[in-house]
Amino acid sequence: MNHPLLLAFLAACCLRPQSLAQPSASDLSIVYPAADSAIARPDLDAYRGWLKYLRFLAEDTTARHGADSAEAHAALARLDDWTRRITADPDLLGKLRGVQEWAYESPVDGSGQPFKVVIPTDYDPARPAPLSVYMHGYTGDHLNHSAGFHDHDGFFDVAVLGRARGGWYVGLSQADVLHVLDYIEAHWRIDAGRIRLSGGSMGGGATFKLGARFPHRFASGQIACGYVQQEPIGNLLTFPIYATHSDDDPVVSILLSRGPLAELRRRGGQAIFDETTGYGHAVWDYAAGNERSGAWGAAQVRPDSRTVRRLDFTAYDGAAMRCWWAEIAEWGTEARPARFTATAGEGNTLFVELDNVARLRLRTAESPFDPAQTLRVVVNGAVPIEIPAPLPGSIVVDGPGAPADVPPARLHTPGGPIQVYDGSPLLIVYGTGGDAATQAALRAVAEIASQSPNPSWKDDRGEIDPADQIPHWRNLFGRLAIKPDTAVNEADIARCNLVLIGTAVENSIVARIAAQLPVRLADGRIVCSDGFELPAAQRTLGLVHFNPLAPTRLVFWVASSSPAGYSAEAAVPALCSPLFIGADLLVTHAAERQLVAARSFDSRWRWLGGREISPVVSPETEDHPVLARRIAEAVRRATGADFAVAGRVPQLGAAPVLPGVTRVADLAPLFYGHTIDVLELTGAEVLAAQARMDAAAPDALEWVALQPAAPAALDPDRTYRVAVPMALVGSFGRLAKVSSHLQRRTDTTVPEALTRFLTRQ
Repeated sequence: MNHPLLLAFLAACCLRPQSLAQPSASDLSIVYPAADSAIARPDLDAYRGWLKYLRFLAEDTTARHGADSAEAHAALARLDDWTRRITADPDLLGKLRGVQEWAYESPVDGSGQPFKVVIPTDYDPARPAPLSVYMHGYTGDHLNHSAGFHDHDGFFDVAVLGRARGGWYVGLSQADVLHVLDYIEAHWRIDAGRIRLSGGSMGGGATFKLGARFPHRFASGQIACGYVQQEPIGNLLTFPIYATHSDDDPVVSILLSRGPLAELRRRGGQAIFDETTGYGHAVWDYAAGNERSGAWGAAQVRPDSRTVRRLDFTAYDGAAMRCWWAEIAEWGTEARPARFTATAGEGNTLFVELDNVARLRLRTAESPFDPAQTLRVVVNGAVPIEIPAPLPGSIVVDGPGAPADVPPARLHTPGGPIQVYDGSPLLIVYGTGGDAATQAALRAVAEIASQSPNPSWKDDRGEIDPADQIPHWRNLFGRLAIKPDTAVNEADIARCNLVLIGTAVENSIVARIAAQLPVRLADGRIVCSDGFELPAAQRTLGLVHFNPLAPTRLVFWVASSSPAGYSAEAAVPALCSPLFIGADLLVTHAAERQLVAARSFDSRWRWLGGREISPVVSPETEDHPVLARRIAEAVRRATGADFAVAGRVPQLGAAPVLPGVTRVADLAPLFYGHTIDVLELTGAEVLAAQARMDAAAPDALEWVALQPAAPAALDPDRTYRVAVPMALVGSFGRLAKVSSHLQRRTDTTVPEALTRFLTRQ
């Protein structure tokens, strides 16, 4: 079957034209060894990723079409040509200009990961050049969604892959973007103050995402039909945005842009919303908006960090805790996002508000403060702390109740298993013990896990590219490293985050660390180190913890009492979605999408208490529409709205929770940091929205409904308030066809609503 990316380039649609002589049969035996020799040369390390990528394409094409096919010969010729050119001229990289496909060597797995770059035709290493980073939409890649790239002078363009067509720019998909940036900044002279992000649809969402997670790295964001999900609005205060969206978009509801951008403007952020109509999801065809956005983006310059005097930053995980000159040094005691605001006042005074932050680190050399003067720090309104001059380069400020004991080698942060996929070296280790059925299941799920850029492992059902039959969620170029437990060495353990699959009986690496983990599965019980336990029959657990053998590294341990718990689409990997979650331990049914329990650690890896006083979610079995309406009622009551939108509990099945066992404290972490928007609609709009939602199938994945149902006698002219949880804004906008201009983000989150109001009605 044809690989569209390879054929596109063999057709020379985006490559610098080359005359590639096809190797003869006698030459084939030297192409791979010559490439491998070049890859091994330390003086050619800048080319290692590119040659590895070309080698992968040659092998893949040969496997697909056969060694004697024209496609295989062309791919080998391309590898041979570049190997010869690079070895003949090790300085070749500095001489390239114009549109090029290229690749870097990923630190995650050593693979060559591609990107497309336009090197300015007038590039001069003596003059730093701006850089524009483009992130493609769902089903795209670094090539077919950047067909408009062309030779030009003045600035760099780069289109990233993000590991997969549908990686959602989280986990390794997001790490890919950052690794491409690192590679380009290492090998070309880039103006760090003029790096801008852009993208449409999934790439538009990624622009919001990376701008919110790393606001100090980018000058601006240009967004087409983008969306905000878990991205805290305050994080975008120093990230200027130009967004376009069509109000008739049937794929990405305009509510996913309009409301968040309005909230950003209310908080003092710089956001231009160029709203139009008639383009549906193809707002990238909006020529006038594109022209305005392009002119605006070219003029944006990232400010000097020392001039940024007001910070408002919320962290969701350990990979993104910095905002300009301040960063979270230690999380607070709660399994919820951590937030700080920092304001540089007069007289070298810093005013800090810490919420679930135990310690804050200040980068004083990058801050507005005078290092030759005493710094006064006011924490949560307390009496100022004075730090005498000269100020050190780094200052750690303690928050209320900061622990006094010596911290472990690696502090804990919430966020869930996706943190294991942070771009560090990663190794998937499957056990080789157990009976034949278990061994087969362990190996099979490891193979599937190796294909995914995040811990939400999937099978081949769902959307598949028609050209090459590769699912959109799958890594396009190579699989992540996997090993049986018997092949893992000490270097692997020291270097890698580990995904460990199997119990201590089934996986020898798990057996080595079992006594030092805070959970064990043995003798028919799942037992936590603080005494909490559950029956293990038909149960699967997923645990995120530091590796006792390499405490600066993480492990994600998946173990089950049944081979069914090791299947793709099982509950544990399903709940490890592309969103962050607040649980470090998940216990689920082995064969059903059912949550049993969830638990979390504090910053020092100690279990958080309180589960025992949390109410049971349901004393008897109830299906997902019933639970969804109860959750919606809790959201409605917490926000004081007239109605709330109910929808399927994310990633859970027909019986979402275990009756009589699962508690609200177990369910709430699945909604970690989920915000709630309130829309104002007339009675006529509410009734019309309800009619459209009722027309959808009640068992559909995107099922949504109003809670309570709107009565037919609703006053058509009166204004009503409708609360919409973060995860349902898109579905509600699409199915109800709602386009309210009165949309406000509340200060209440879904976990808060559940904790306060999820009771039997």
